[in-house]
Amino acid sequence: MEEVLERIRPRDSEIGEALRVYSIIRDRLSRGFPHDVFHIDLYGSIAKGTALSGDLDLDVFVLIPREYGKRWIRENFVRIAREALGDIEAEERYAEHPYLRARIGGFEIDIVPALRISIASEAITAADRTPFHTEYVRRMLKGDLGDHVRLLKKFMKGVGVYGAEIRVGGFSGYVAELLVISLGGFVEVLESASRWRPPVVIIPPGAEDKVSMSEALRIFRGSPLVIPDPVDVRRNAGAAVTLRKLSEFIVASRLFLEKPTKYFFEPVEINESMVERAIEIHSYRGTCTVFIEISLGRNAPDNIWGELRSLSRRIYNILESENYPVLRRDEYWDEESGEALIAIEMLACSTREPLEIKGPPAWVNNSVDFIEKQLGMGYGFWIDDSGRLMGVRRRERSAIEAIEAIIKAGTPKDIKTMIRISVNPREVIDRWIDKPGFKEWVYTLLTSVPRYMAHV
Repeated sequence: MEEVLERIRPRDSEIGEALRVYSIIRDRLSRGFPHDVFHIDLYGSIAKGTALSGDLDLDVFVLIPREYGKRWIRENFVRIAREALGDIEAEERYAEHPYLRARIGGFEIDIVPALRISIASEAITAADRTPFHTEYVRRMLKGDLGDHVRLLKKFMKGVGVYGAEIRVGGFSGYVAELLVISLGGFVEVLESASRWRPPVVIIPPGAEDKVSMSEALRIFRGSPLVIPDPVDVRRNAGAAVTLRKLSEFIVASRLFLEKPTKYFFEPVEINESMVERAIEIHSYRGTCTVFIEISLGRNAPDNIWGELRSLSRRIYNILESENYPVLRRDEYWDEESGEALIAIEMLACSTREPLEIKGPPAWVNNSVDFIEKQLGMGYGFWIDDSGRLMGVRRRERSAIEAIEAIIKAGTPKDIKTMIRISVNPREVIDRWIDKPGFKEWVYTLLTSVPRYMAHV
C-alpha cells in the first residue's frame, strides 16, 4: 500500500500550482464579490489534505450573506461571476442552484455560491454546509489519517463505487473521510465493511451525543447506509449510496482482504483485444443482451442520468412483469455526442416458448375468472398439488417488440428519440468503441467481471 500511496499523494509542486490557480480565480472573483460583503475561500479535498495526485480539482466557494437568499443566487450569481472572471471561460452547471465550472491548465475549478450561515443546521442548500465539513475534517484528521483517506478514495475509485452523483450512486469524498475518522484507518474501514449487513449505521465522533443508532435508523429509514452528518445530524451523509454500490463495496473489501493487489486501486486499462475477448465470453455464457441506442437532450448531468435510469428501470420492470427472462440492466452515456445506451441482459431475447401462469388457489372468489380467461384463450388449466390453479400461455410479442412498444408509449422529456435496437454486441462496439469510458463499461458488462479483476 505504501507503493500506491507514493503515487497518489500530491507532490508539493502540485499543491503549489493548485493554490496559484486558486489565487487567480479568487482575485478575479473579488472584482464582482468584494470582501466587505462576500467571502471567497477554497474548500474540498485540497483544503482538507485528502486530495489525490493528478486529481486536484478546486472547489472555490463564494459565501453570500444569508439574507440575500436563494433567489438572489439564481438571478445574479452566474452573471456577476462571469463578468468578474473576464476572459476565463466557464461553463454553467446546475445543482440546487446554478454554479460555474472553469478550466485553467490541467485544473477543473467549480465556482459555487453558498449562503453564509453561523451554524450548519441553518443550511438551506447542501453547499451551505461545506465550510463546516471542511472545518470538521481538518480538526478530526490527526497524524497520517489524511493518507488513509487517500487510500480509501483511490480504492473506491478503483472498484467503481466513488462518487455521490446519480450516475454512480456511491460514496462521496466526505463520506470516505467520515469512515476513516469513525473507524480508524483504511484497513479498518475495509475490515468493518467486510462484516456489514444493510442497513449499516455509522455514528461519527461529535454526533454520538446528538443521535443514537436506533434513532438514526428510524429517522433515515430506507437508506442502506446511514451516517448522521456530525455538523448537522438531521442530514444523512450517506444518503446517496445505493444498496447496489454498498454491496459492491462490501464484496470488494472482502476480496481485497482475502488477496490484496494493486489492481483494486489501479485497474488495468481495457484495450480492444480485451473487448474482443469479452465478446467471446458473452457468447460462451449464452445470454442475450439488448442494446437500446437513444438520443438525449441537453440538461444537467444529474437530470440526464436520472431520466436515463428511469427509462431503463421502466423497461426492465415491464419486461419482468410480463415474465420475460430479464437478468439485469445497465446504462452508458457519452456526454459529448448526447447519445446513450441502455443494456438489458436476458436469458434469451426472442423466446416464444409458452409461459407458466400461476393462478389463485381453487377456493378463492376469483378462481372462476382465471379459469374462464384460460379457456377463452384456448389454453386450459389444471390444479396442482397445493390446490393452486395453473396454466400456460404463449407470448404475444418478442422482447424486442415489447421494448419498442414501451419506448413508443412515451419517454422522459430529455430522451428525444430511439436510434436503434441491437442484440449484436460487435455491431454496437464498432459504433461506440472510441467513446470515452466505453471500453471499460462494455468489458464489465459482457464479462460480468469487475474491472479490478480484469487481470485474472
